[in-house]
Amino acid sequence: MPSAPMIPAHELEHIERVTDALEAQPDVTRQRWDRALDHLRGARVYDAYLEFNELLKAPLGPVLQTHVQLQAVRCLRDAPVERSKNELALIDPQDAYQTVVLDYRLGWLMRHRLMSVTAALQYYDRVREEARRLGSRAWEIAALLEKATALMAQGSYEQAVEVCMRVYNLSRRNGFVEYIPKALMVKGFAQVKLGKHHAGEESLQKAHELATRNDLVAEQALALHQLAQVYHYDFKFYGLALEYYQHARATFEAVPVWPSVLERIDEDAALAHRELAELDIAKILGPIPINRLRQEYLTSLVNGFVGIPGIDNRSQLGERIGLTRQAIHRNINS
Repeated sequence: MPSAPMIPAHELEHIERVTDALEAQPDVTRQRWDRALDHLRGARVYDAYLEFNELLKAPLGPVLQTHVQLQAVRCLRDAPVERSKNELALIDPQDAYQTVVLDYRLGWLMRHRLMSVTAALQYYDRVREEARRLGSRAWEIAALLEKATALMAQGSYEQAVEVCMRVYNLSRRNGFVEYIPKALMVKGFAQVKLGKHHAGEESLQKAHELATRNDLVAEQALALHQLAQVYHYDFKFYGLALEYYQHARATFEAVPVWPSVLERIDEDAALAHRELAELDIAKILGPIPINRLRQEYLTSLVNGFVGIPGIDNRSQLGERIGLTRQAIHRNINS
């Protein structure tokens, strides 16, 4: 699960540290740093990267130079993987804190770009242990959350749930509200994979509710996207999934996000459209009486999907899942 906010709490901690260290630098240097951050907040990542690289031409000294490099390379998360690898190889951390940030970057590269889960887990464990030693709860929590997603990719769903609960509890105790919905999202997805469908849906719905209550727009959109993926890939409710993809896309448009996040929603929605068009319930289900199929389907919808985000009452239910219902009726009547 990519991190949707452009500057989450752990990155903000690093940025504030660098901003303080730049106080002794000339105005032109600090202004360039501020412009780079403005670009980053606005999801203009290539512009931010160019500003960071211009900043590296100034006589910053090894510590500040490494700090800037660590932010610059983050802007390349959607760039060709070889470019990211080459930039990361040039970074020489000057202290333990910079090592934490670099190891997190390397773990993210291994997990999300090179698909090497084992290597990613090793990096995230190192970040977690060192961040705890340094007293940086934000980086410790961020590493644990990424570890949970890596465990999911490995199929270790029970372990992922345990790690998510650690993220949930640490975030609550230390006031990092934005990580709580994310922990519930990963937990819910893991529960679905474990066959605990109702519990998984509840966790995902709770994630959306908490994100909404705390005005975390990016996390709201992430929860909607995760619900869409569950209804699409796990439950095969393509019409309902399309409603959620549309809702997630619209919510993401209200906040700057990484381009790859929007691309993934568009790819998922396009696939759901294709699968819906090819749906043949009669072949999938075999000789099940049509009346019984209709009754069981509609009953499950009413019992299972009332009260989720985007559906306010039962009268809206048929309209909101219309594409799926129509596809089933079309196929079983043909």
